[in-house]
Amino acid sequence: MLRAAGAGSVIKSTSCLAALNILADQQKKIDCIICDHSMPHMTGVELLREIRAGHYSHVPRDMRFIMATSHGQEAVVKAAVNLDVSGYVMKPVSKDALSKAIHRAFGRSPSLKAPEEYSGVPLPPEL
Repeated sequence: MLRAAGAGSVIKSTSCLAALNILADQQKKIDCIICDHSMPHMTGVELLREIRAGHYSHVPRDMRFIMATSHGQEAVVKAAVNLDVSGYVMKPVSKDALSKAIHRAFGRSPSLKAPEEYSGVPLPPEL
């Protein structure tokens, strides 16, 4: 689906922690994260909050970030919006919805708040 949406290359990860290791590799040019909220060890919203708060010097705070959530996870969507998520898609993800989210994310420049404001955004309860 990502290649059909125009992605040049795709790097898959099975967890947020593994994704952080990929992002730390300065040889890789990453311009967007598409993350499922339900990930082991760290949720997608936690990862987004950490990035926006500037806790990872190797990841730009304004990295485009698209969240995938299940139906009925309104608290996740609300937290993601408060963390200035670039877009979100509901699972099961369709090619059209993913393509629209990607194009929207790249069609606008992120306008970020101060890092400490993101640190204070409450996380949704674990499901």
